[in-house]
Amino acid sequence: MIRAADGIVFVMPVWWNSVLGMLKGFIDKIMKEGEGLSHTVTHTGIHGELGNIRHAYVFTTSTSPTIYLRLIAGDGVKRLFVNCTLKQLGMKGRKWINFGGVSDSSPERRRRYLDKVCAIRFK
Repeated sequence: MIRAADGIVFVMPVWWNSVLGMLKGFIDKIMKEGEGLSHTVTHTGIHGELGNIRHAYVFTTSTSPTIYLRLIAGDGVKRLFVNCTLKQLGMKGRKWINFGGVSDSSPERRRRYLDKVCAIRFK
């Protein structure tokens, strides 16, 4: 199904400034090298085989404000997962959208975030 798709969506909370360990396990077990599904290892690095994925969206929520995750905590979700892991798998059009400070948010702020997500045109 992944090889036939042109888009993928990840939805998860941010734990300890990164993606879930369960997602890392999924990547390790499902996106195996050597089977031609997701990537091959070459002499110059990893070659992603999932170029068919033209749009990869990562929607997260966090108790920490997004600016904290980006500027203080090292921007791990974007820097490591979105711009490294998904890129190495060959996925294009990668975008991370976080709803920070979710535990202290008002119903109106949650609604605005959901409206923002709903306004995205998945192609």
